[in-house]
Amino acid sequence: MADDARLRTLFLGLLDDETRPTFEADETLEVRLASMLETAEAALGTFKITGDDYISHLAGVVPSGCTTEAFAKLRAGDLYLACACAAGDDHALVAFDTEFGRDIDLAIARSGNVDLSKDEFRQLLRNKLFVPRPGKRPKIADYAGRGDLRSWVRVTALRMIVDIVRSRAGDREIPVDSDMLSSIPAQTDDPELEYIQRVYKTEFKDALQDGFAALTPRERNLLRHQVLHGLNIDQVGALYHVHRTTAFRWIEKARKSLLRETRKALMNRLRVGSGEFLSIMRVVGGDLDVSVRRLLVSDIEAEPPKS
Repeated sequence: MADDARLRTLFLGLLDDETRPTFEADETLEVRLASMLETAEAALGTFKITGDDYISHLAGVVPSGCTTEAFAKLRAGDLYLACACAAGDDHALVAFDTEFGRDIDLAIARSGNVDLSKDEFRQLLRNKLFVPRPGKRPKIADYAGRGDLRSWVRVTALRMIVDIVRSRAGDREIPVDSDMLSSIPAQTDDPELEYIQRVYKTEFKDALQDGFAALTPRERNLLRHQVLHGLNIDQVGALYHVHRTTAFRWIEKARKSLLRETRKALMNRLRVGSGEFLSIMRVVGGDLDVSVRRLLVSDIEAEPPKS
């Protein structure tokens, strides 16, 4: 289509000399750009920005030497929202607040020593993200789409809190809560992982302990036998004088019960939904075995006789 070809020409014209040849050789570029725009509009609705605005924004976040494979991984919808917010689109700003307001509130609620209400902090962050400074674009335009926008917003909010604390402290020692400091993700390729690992580390361990306590003595013992003592299902079956299939079913039930009870405890503690719970579980997986092993380092419990 003529419009798609025009978007391709616009995009290529905004790339640097090093990067342009790579994309000129991509026969699918025209279709890819149109698809990114259509996908973003379908997910978020149509904002006041034009297709040209969005494609220009995409070209602006493409780093020098970028490959077509890396470009294909950019978050099209998040970049569309960021572009519209940078342009001051009222509908986009409302969509931003709806999508990320809770993340911003969580950041200020966890700060502990910043004397600001949630509304005050939201307004400060809005000014930082959406109001252009002399000679500069709004900060939201710096979002490059290589990670999800939620992670970027969380990082920005947490770092803003530290800046506020530092500015108020002057030359005094900064009494920033250790929990809040540990919540600031390091510079990594995936700040979402760092954020969840640091912010939710204590809550996850406490929820896991609550979940473990909610199991029956037999379920806790089964986990001890397999995880701590290294028994396989045949050995567990022999220990309980049951078939290996029964032993397998018991162990699976114990594991699912631990996950269910941990999920319940964590969602109650943090008021998170099932989607965020699954994100937490994905990134704490490396610590899960260690945490479970620590819980299991205790004596085998007496089990009530089977009824």
